[in-house]
Amino acid sequence: MRKEYPVQVLCRVLGVSRSGYYAHLKRPPKPPSDRDARDAKAIKKLFKKKSGTYGAKRISGVLKSQGHVINHKRVARLMKELNLKSTIRAVKTKQKEKDRSAGFVYPNLLERDFTALFPNRKWVTDISELLVDGGKLYFTSVMDLYNREIVSFTIGDSPGQSMTEECIRAAMKSRNLPDLRDVIIHSDQGSVYRSYDHHKLSKELKFIPSMSRKANCWDNAVIESFFSQLKTEFPYLYPVTSAAQVREDLPRYIAYFNEERSQKRLGYLTPAAFLAANKQAS
Repeated sequence: MRKEYPVQVLCRVLGVSRSGYYAHLKRPPKPPSDRDARDAKAIKKLFKKKSGTYGAKRISGVLKSQGHVINHKRVARLMKELNLKSTIRAVKTKQKEKDRSAGFVYPNLLERDFTALFPNRKWVTDISELLVDGGKLYFTSVMDLYNREIVSFTIGDSPGQSMTEECIRAAMKSRNLPDLRDVIIHSDQGSVYRSYDHHKLSKELKFIPSMSRKANCWDNAVIESFFSQLKTEFPYLYPVTSAAQVREDLPRYIAYFNEERSQKRLGYLTPAAFLAANKQAS
């Protein structure tokens, strides 16, 4: 039997060609139009004014009454881009109770949609490792899907909660945000991300947790791809000699990735240059 690789299986299931799949991944993101930015601003203002209790249809109706030409489908699409969801009374189910027994398991809010019209709306994170000096060095990163920038990263001797929390707080500080309200932070179902401490952190910083399906790396493919690039490129740019050397040079590689390494998806701009050229109110 001919061996099929994950990409081949995925393309066969979706009914697309491999070339089409890779073209989609590399396609430059569509920048928000002036109308998108204007409508998004009006939606956010009304949503905040009503303390998050208005849904797409009600927001559409109110905006129409104020002379703002917009329909509820457009409002729903922009609310999804802005990670705004009306407050509803959650109904407890047996499945939710089962999820809690394995820790806090959150729904997959990205659903493999790795595009973002605005910065600070969709962040992805994960933990990876490097073999150094006969042992392992762990690192975690937060990437903004808007410009594929590594917003923050931390290095540690063990993949614990303190390392991931430090990384998320560093990302918030890097983007000068008072909190992470309306920011989706997507991860896998690792024990650190299912922990009570991570749940408590999401409540404190007000971010929206999202998770890949169990044992499904494709649901977090962009950050997985970054780690793959790092493990390929880093040893060539900074030959690995010791754990101390990796700790010293990894920040240099991250700076190179953000500020010097152009990406086809970004129109051959670097993540930093793309953000500067397309700055929008978040």
